This record gives sequence, structure tokens and C-alpha cells, in this order.
Amino acid sequence: MVREIARDLAGKAAVVQIDTEENRALAARFAIQGIPALFILKHGKNIAGMSGARPKQTILEWVRKNAF
Repeated sequence: MVREIARDLAGKAAVVQIDTEENRALAARFAIQGIPALFILKHGKNIAGMSGARPKQTILEWVRKNAF
């Protein structure tokens, strides 16, 4: 689903998937306690976050509401 969301947001936002087992420092930086965890960063600052599985449309609406 990450690729689909990245495709839908192409040219508007970068979508990145991180393996928290391989990137423990990044997981600690964002205090990730549950997987999946989603964050919106704007100019390097965390402006919104949510955790837990969600339908694609819900994620897209959340991104559009918080990032644009």
C-alpha cells in the first residue's frame, strides 16, 4: 500500500517506508511504540503522527488535511 500512496501523492509529498528494526535510532527519535506508525514532516519538523493500520483512503485524507 505504501507504493500506492506514494503514487497518489507524487509531486506533492515524499512517502518513505522505514524498517525500525534496521533503523533503531530513527525509531527512538520519533518514539515509535507501535507499527505501523505514520508521521508528516514539514521542513524537518514532525507536524502530525498516527499509529495503527488504516485504510488507504483514510491515510490519504489525513495527509491532505495535515500537510497541505
